[in-house]
Amino acid sequence: MCGILSVIGTRAQYAPAAGSPGSNAIYKDSSIIAYWADSIFFDRGYIAINDSSLGLATVGDENSATGKALENGVLSLGDGGTATAFFSMGIENHDGFDFAVFENGFEIPGDPRYHMELAYVEVSIDGIHFFRFPNYSLSQDSIQTGNFEGMYPEQIDGLAGKFIAGYGTPFDLDILNDSIGNSPIYYIRIRDVVGALDNRFCNYDSEGRKINDPWPSAFASSGFDLDAIAVLHKNATGLSEPIEKGITIYPNPVIKGTELHIDLPTNNASVVKIYNAIGQCMFESNFTSNQIVIPANFAAEFLIIECKQNKFTYTTKMIQQ
Repeated sequence: MCGILSVIGTRAQYAPAAGSPGSNAIYKDSSIIAYWADSIFFDRGYIAINDSSLGLATVGDENSATGKALENGVLSLGDGGTATAFFSMGIENHDGFDFAVFENGFEIPGDPRYHMELAYVEVSIDGIHFFRFPNYSLSQDSIQTGNFEGMYPEQIDGLAGKFIAGYGTPFDLDILNDSIGNSPIYYIRIRDVVGALDNRFCNYDSEGRKINDPWPSAFASSGFDLDAIAVLHKNATGLSEPIEKGITIYPNPVIKGTELHIDLPTNNASVVKIYNAIGQCMFESNFTSNQIVIPANFAAEFLIIECKQNKFTYTTKMIQQ
């Protein structure tokens, strides 16, 4: 559900800062959290999109944004970088909010504004077709927001990163019902907003307004700092953790064009899918033996193996050399 828009003086207002009356921020220890993302793949952006010589952002790795917020560090995406989380059980559309995205924003002492770095949030059923949540930025767009300068959370809606560390921005799949229907989604993609006002690099909200957030941030931790993603309900099966036990793959790492062995709990037929780091399905096959050959044209280094057998789904990570 979107934050409710009202007007106080000349400042339009969506949900306010964490801890304020009317805030919809989700605290990391909230009892409504069912489980946390445990598989993250990413494609970093430049430290500064206007100066590629600085290279890519470097803080964090694929494990940094997994697990509970404030426990494993953060994954810095750089300007325009992306991170994609895969959920083997899927995330169903329940009443109210369905998941929350955590960043590491903070209060600015003596200032009513907050340091925020923003990101678009997109979801997908199949890992190929992604749908973006509608998003709104009512921040001023005449003066570039610099590093460690503040913004008002109540002027932001539908973008991750509007709350301080430890508090997630919630999202309701019902908003995208026309696009995804009632099907569970299996992928959440976080895409850093390049908060530049420079027309060459700027990003826009759903109503065509420039999104102004701290830029450039010429540090190794440039861009949106993804801390965690929380699912806010259990699926109809009652499960609260992804099923990952019972599958073994070897060798891992695997060399392109060679055999990959997959051991499952039973010898029943299954469907095997292999996904790349941005959630695209690269390979799908009915699986009736204990080995498959990795196609030689796979360029991705990090892959997810998903095996569906009977009513269970097993997933694991694989590195390709």
